[in-house]
Amino acid sequence: MLEQIISGAIGGLAFSLSGLAKANTKEKFAFGKMIPTIVVGLAVGAVAGYMNQDYGIVANTSLAAGITSVIENVWKAIYRRF
Repeated sequence: MLEQIISGAIGGLAFSLSGLAKANTKEKFAFGKMIPTIVVGLAVGAVAGYMNQDYGIVANTSLAAGITSVIENVWKAIYRRF
């Protein structure tokens, strides 16, 4: 269960950072804006662990969703810069 919670938090952090990168305006880094996304990732990991979900299934689904979101944000960041 701890592994799932940590994975959820890391996924939330990666998504937050990629969202910051794609912002149209340069803004000062504010960790407080990331906290809700990280908390959601923690909660998703906790629920998956509590429900004894097969970690392989949870990890694959989360990985696919997370990678899609992060790649989309990075693409938008690159596109908006050039």
